[in-house]
Amino acid sequence: MFETDNNALLHTIQELIKIESTTSNPEGLRAAYHFIQLLLTQSGKDITIEEFERGSKPSLLAYRKGTRPEKFHIILNGHLDVVEGMPEQFEPRLQNGKLYGRGACDMKAAAVVLTSVFCEYVDQLPYDLALQIVTDEESAGHDGAMYQVEQGVRADFVLCGDCGRTTANYVIANEAKGMVGVRVALRGQAAHGAYPWRGDNAALKAADFVRKLHDHYPTPAEATGETTVAVTSIVTTGTSLSRIPDEAIVTLNARYATGDPHFVSKAAFTARLAEIDPNAEIIEFADFSAPMYTQPDSPLLQQLKAAAEATENHAFTFVKNNGTSDGRHFGAVGVPACEFGIPGEGQHSEQEYIPLQALYTYHDTLRDFLDRTATDAIPKQQSEAVSA
Repeated sequence: MFETDNNALLHTIQELIKIESTTSNPEGLRAAYHFIQLLLTQSGKDITIEEFERGSKPSLLAYRKGTRPEKFHIILNGHLDVVEGMPEQFEPRLQNGKLYGRGACDMKAAAVVLTSVFCEYVDQLPYDLALQIVTDEESAGHDGAMYQVEQGVRADFVLCGDCGRTTANYVIANEAKGMVGVRVALRGQAAHGAYPWRGDNAALKAADFVRKLHDHYPTPAEATGETTVAVTSIVTTGTSLSRIPDEAIVTLNARYATGDPHFVSKAAFTARLAEIDPNAEIIEFADFSAPMYTQPDSPLLQQLKAAAEATENHAFTFVKNNGTSDGRHFGAVGVPACEFGIPGEGQHSEQEYIPLQALYTYHDTLRDFLDRTATDAIPKQQSEAVSA
C-alpha cells in the first residue's frame, strides 16, 4: 500500500530525486516512470494504467478501473523529467526544514503528492479523476501530454503541479504565455581569415540579426506580461581559427502574450522575422505552442482557490506565468488548465529546494480541493445515466 503520512511521503520523494531522470539519460527517465508506476500498482486500488510512448518518452494515464471515459472531470498532471544537474544534486538533503535536490521544486515532489491524492481519491469521487504522468515536459512535452491530447484525452479541468510559486507569494496561474522555439540560419560565404573581403561572414550577419531583434524585443528589466524573445545560442560552422564561417545558427525562445498578432501562426511569425531581417531563415520550429488561459470564474478554479486559502490561511490571486507547462497542450484544444505547484526556490539552479511545511500544506490543499469537488453536483453525463 502506498503510504501517505508525512514521513513516508518525504521518503518517497527523496528516493525519486535520486533517479537522474534527465533528457540526456533515457534510462533514468524510464526508471522514474516505473517508480511512479510501481506506486500506483502497489496502492491497493482497482485502477487502469494506460500507457503511451512516442519518441522513446513514456507517459501514463491512470484512472478508475475500466475503459477511458470520453472526458475526465479532473486530470492531475505531473512530469518526472528534470533539467541537468550536478551529481550531488541527485543526492537529496534536508537542511533547516528544507528539502534540497534536483526536482524538489520542479517537480518530483509535486508528482509524488499528485500520485498520493489520486490513489486516495480515485474510487471515492462521484466523477472520473485521472493522473497523468509524463517524462518530457522540460523538452516541450510533445511526446507526453501533447501526444495524449492527440489520442483524445480530455477533461473539464487540468491541474498541473508545475512550480510557479516562490515561497513569498500566494498565486495560482490561470494564464501562461505561448511559447515558440526556433532555429534561424544566417548564410554567407566562407573565406580565409586573412582575406575577409573574399567572404561574406555569417557570424557578422548573425550579430546584426541579434541586434535588430533586440531593438524590437529588448530584454525587460523586470517581469512583464508583454512578449519577450530571448537568444539562447549562436553557433557557427567555423571550426578553424582562420576560417570565416559561411553559416551561423541562432536559437530563439519566444514567450508571447495572448493576442500578439505576430504569433497567431507559424506563417505570421516567419513573416515577422523576415520583416526584422530578410536574411534570417527559419530552419526548424522546435515548438509553437498556444498560450494557456482559464477564465478566473471557472468553478473548479474557484474551488482550488478556496481550498488553498483555507489551508494556507492567506488570500490567493490569479496570475499569468511567463514560463509555461503542459497545460498549454490542453489549452490548445479548449480544455481549462492551471499551474499550481509546491512553492519553492532555486528552480533549475544548484540550490533548488522546497520547505517541508510547504510540501505538507500542498498535500492538504489538494485533498481539500478534491473534498470540495466531491460535494458538487454529479457531472451531467453521470446524472443522465442515473436518471435513466
